[in-house]
Amino acid sequence: MTRSKLLESARQLADTKSVPEFTVEDIASGAEVSRAAFYMYFDNKLAICEEVARTTQAGFIDMVTSFKRDADIRSTIQAGVRAYVDGFRSDRPGMRMTYELAYAETTIRELVHDTRTVVYQLWEHEFDRAVETGQCPPLDVPLVSRLVVGMLETFCVRTMRTEEYSGTSVADRDPVETISDLWCRALQIDF
Repeated sequence: MTRSKLLESARQLADTKSVPEFTVEDIASGAEVSRAAFYMYFDNKLAICEEVARTTQAGFIDMVTSFKRDADIRSTIQAGVRAYVDGFRSDRPGMRMTYELAYAETTIRELVHDTRTVVYQLWEHEFDRAVETGQCPPLDVPLVSRLVVGMLETFCVRTMRTEEYSGTSVADRDPVETISDLWCRALQIDF
């Protein structure tokens, strides 16, 4: 129980502060436990942040890989994009912490890379199927898969941290539809 309270406290702090802005004391206080109790479960702040990142990425992968595939690639793209965006937003504090630390901490950067690899492979499979069934023209599947994932990740990270898209058509419309439409047009998939 104490361990899960500490993890939730760290996750909540990450929703309002950057990781350098909060301390072990803040985490312990948010969990209503002592610093000594914190150190019974974690060696330091980075250790708890790594655990939050691992659980966040595992939940994200579960959501991203569980979307409904359809015989129609357009529907599959839309379902896959929705699963990605929803997966990213389902644990906003955990994702904020993960991406913030991925720039500085090797273990978390590797975790994010491993997650990307799973998502790349998922999209490669879907695009290979679309090419084989003639739903889209021949294309460089690994490259397109990486572009899709890169665009989705960039959109999710930027909308998580800023109001950059406020007042634009992206803010006024379902972003899943916007992103899906862009990819279907780019891949010359009929509407």
